[in-house]
Amino acid sequence: MSIEKKIAALISWFLSRPKTSGLIVFICLFSFFSIIFFFKYQALKQNEQHEMESILAVVKKNIEQNLKSNYAATITLALSIDDNGNPKDFEQVAKQIISSNNYIDAVQLVPNGVIKYTYPLKGNESATNFDILHSPLHRQAALRAIKTKSIYFSGPVELKQGGLGVVGRLPIFKKGEFWGFSAVIVKFKTLIKSTGIESFKSNKYYFQLSKINPITNTEEFFLENKSPISHKTFKKVEIPEGDWVLYIISKEQNYLLVFFPVIIIAFLLSLLCGFFATTLLKKPSELQQLVNLQTKKIIQSEFLFKSIFEHAGLGIVHTNSIDGTFIDANDKFCELIGYSQEEIKKMNFMMITHPEDLDEDLMNMQKLRSGEISQYSMEKRYFHKNGKTIWINITISSLWEKDERPNNHIAIIEDISGRKESERQILESQQKIKDLVDSIDGIVWEGNSKEPGITYISKKSEEILGYTPEEWIADDYFWRKIIHPEDRDWVIEHSTKHAHEKKPFDHEYRMIAKNGSIVWVRDIVSIYHESENIIKFRGILIDITKSKQFEIDLNNSLKLVTEQNKRLLNFSHIVSHNLRAHTSNIQSLISLIEMSEDQEEQNELLVLLKSVSETLNQTMNNLNEVVSIQTDINPIIEKLNLNKYVNKTIEVLRNQIIKNEVVIINTIPNDVTVSFNPAYLESVLLNFISNAIRYKHPDRKPEIELKTYTEDNYQILEIKDNGIGIDLKKNGKKLFGLYKTFTNNPESRGIGLFITKNQIDTLKGKIEVESKINIGTTFKTYFNNAPKENLHH
Repeated sequence: MSIEKKIAALISWFLSRPKTSGLIVFICLFSFFSIIFFFKYQALKQNEQHEMESILAVVKKNIEQNLKSNYAATITLALSIDDNGNPKDFEQVAKQIISSNNYIDAVQLVPNGVIKYTYPLKGNESATNFDILHSPLHRQAALRAIKTKSIYFSGPVELKQGGLGVVGRLPIFKKGEFWGFSAVIVKFKTLIKSTGIESFKSNKYYFQLSKINPITNTEEFFLENKSPISHKTFKKVEIPEGDWVLYIISKEQNYLLVFFPVIIIAFLLSLLCGFFATTLLKKPSELQQLVNLQTKKIIQSEFLFKSIFEHAGLGIVHTNSIDGTFIDANDKFCELIGYSQEEIKKMNFMMITHPEDLDEDLMNMQKLRSGEISQYSMEKRYFHKNGKTIWINITISSLWEKDERPNNHIAIIEDISGRKESERQILESQQKIKDLVDSIDGIVWEGNSKEPGITYISKKSEEILGYTPEEWIADDYFWRKIIHPEDRDWVIEHSTKHAHEKKPFDHEYRMIAKNGSIVWVRDIVSIYHESENIIKFRGILIDITKSKQFEIDLNNSLKLVTEQNKRLLNFSHIVSHNLRAHTSNIQSLISLIEMSEDQEEQNELLVLLKSVSETLNQTMNNLNEVVSIQTDINPIIEKLNLNKYVNKTIEVLRNQIIKNEVVIINTIPNDVTVSFNPAYLESVLLNFISNAIRYKHPDRKPEIELKTYTEDNYQILEIKDNGIGIDLKKNGKKLFGLYKTFTNNPESRGIGLFITKNQIDTLKGKIEVESKINIGTTFKTYFNNAPKENLHH
């Protein structure tokens, strides 16, 4: 059936069924109005979303302002602590903070994680001496604040003093060590009041605040109306200072009630139009002219199609859809494959299609004939008459109606051989570049200059660091995450600065490989202008771990040699000073003996000479012991039971302990161990305990108290006595010097503390002394519990 006949039949069908046509007009028009109402409904919903976002932004801003105020309060409170860790004017400062901030209910100072200072104290007494670091509800939040070194808000949680509240804790560090927390307490009602949520209450929305419970790992809600929100319309924002999520939830207004009167009007209008169409179609004579006009247009369209078919710049063929034979083809198609019109009409498209592309072509043709698709496009290859392969892009459209039997189709063919060749050359070039990049002994990368993220990384990354290119590109912050924590801040700051200045740079830092090892890299970065407004970084990461390790070993060796030279120089000064006095005495006595003629006088001088000789021998023994310590570069280090060695020392000194009625108070647990040299530990304990006995107070029985505790990476042994004490202002600087004595005790030789200090220093420990005259002395020995390899030079 021709197109003209189809159109005429369609018009005739409408003219002969005016009621059906009117019904179609009604359905179409009412559908049109329905679509308009739908988009209007969507617009209202979108406006509701914008309104919810605006309200949520205001509430979030109020919360952030309140948290900043709390942060300022904790900093003010922290500044009241002096360098010795003692709060100054806590009541006055706290009172001023509370009076100037209506949204803070109380403030606290929490040294070592234990609440010691609270203002106002009234109503908060039960919180005093509460250890937050040992509380399951508070420990995790407190540790997070210490780790990030910034304020973190825990809660809402049941407060120790009662009621639901939020606690903001700022970690305080004094002289590089953790002191405790400066904290603010905000009751939950006060927090909600400060957000301004009450002012936004309406019939349209309500709010909800939630947080992941650190113990149950479930989301908890704290405001009223805790009904599930998953099926409701809501917006949310995250507040990272407390890991809170703030929701605003729609109460689901029924907008259909608003549109109902308008829908009724649209229905009536559509019904009226359908009635009018029915009336209008009863006048077929008036519409006949329209039919004739459309017929002329169809004829003109056929003429236009024929002109396009014959003179188009693309190949066009009319093909039988059943057997694939060519019914007709234009000149461009004949020119494209080299066959004449007569030759083409004796062929089918399978004969000139490349075998590798034929299956896909036939599969698409089957879908076209079955009605699954009405047209398709594909790239495939044709064989030219001379045997050459031609790449073409073909678009095929059916020429049958939906219920008709598939008969023929039209195909439009574009020659893309040139483009395909260019693509092949580009792919080959890209592959060569990729192979070249992958062969470079370093990780080649490309990334954004303003926004974080790697856009390209070579496969060498997998060999050097263990990460695949896909892992790098999947996360914009991947590079930052695998930088060594000790280098991360300065590397990011350095890179950001050069990105802002648009300057190339070159720096060395550490990265964490996938297997957990540390890899030193040298990052050489250049600037690449992708376009006038787009700038990118290009760089290469070179593995310098071996050379860096060599450099570290070299520096360690240099430090070792320098330290040994310092010790040697110090020892030479000691030898020079101490031996000079002895040799001078010996020389003087020999001269006097030679000059003396009195036998009795000579005997007396010989006795003196023997005494000086014995003193010289003792000095040589002392110097020999110092040499043995200072030249023992790698002393044996073992895990030693501290109590075992303390008891052994007490047993060695038992006679002195009994003789002097010494009271030993040993509170060291039996399972405490220290990493130390066995001989050194015996020497250290013997020196400290014997000194405590030797320098007892004449007016009271000596007491020696031993206890231990851990601090950072040290196991600390504290030995406290009630002896005569040491004047640290006068003798503190020379306390551990060789042959330095501070009492008239005849047993004092000035060698014990010097040796002890050298033994502890050798194993990377340290000694601290606290002493008051006539009250007593406390020696604190810091045993380094770092891994053994970190102690050796």
